[in-house]
Amino acid sequence: MLKRIRINSARESDIPLIKLLLGELVEVVEDTNGFDLEQSVINIRELMKDPDHCMLVARDQSQILGLISFSNRKTILHPGPSGLIDELVVAKTSRGSGIGKQLTLAAVNKCRELGCCEVEVSTEKSNKRARKFYGTLGFDESGVLLELDL
Repeated sequence: MLKRIRINSARESDIPLIKLLLGELVEVVEDTNGFDLEQSVINIRELMKDPDHCMLVARDQSQILGLISFSNRKTILHPGPSGLIDELVVAKTSRGSGIGKQLTLAAVNKCRELGCCEVEVSTEKSNKRARKFYGTLGFDESGVLLELDL
């Protein structure tokens, strides 16, 4: 059952609650090597100023229950910008309630408004739950993401 929530842009005043959500995200990510929560807060502040980046939060009254962070960028081969979802996290107590779906659909709609011709998302190969989740929303596993840690 979908919870009735409001989804809107993240604000500076939301950062303490977003920081708590990021702590929960780290619990489910397999590789946390190099993760620094304080650096993440610095990154959030910078991304909030970036016109090509969006951060949406799901609210139930005054509480933040979830966050999605995504950007849009131009590429050489696409006729319009490409959206890229970087992070999606839902509070432990609200997982399975449809908030992740609502946030993802809101991000897709925002990308559509921005003229994006596609939305991409990546997750760890081992994160079968996320892969299944995105598949139910119409995302296809059509590419391969390669990484080189620096």
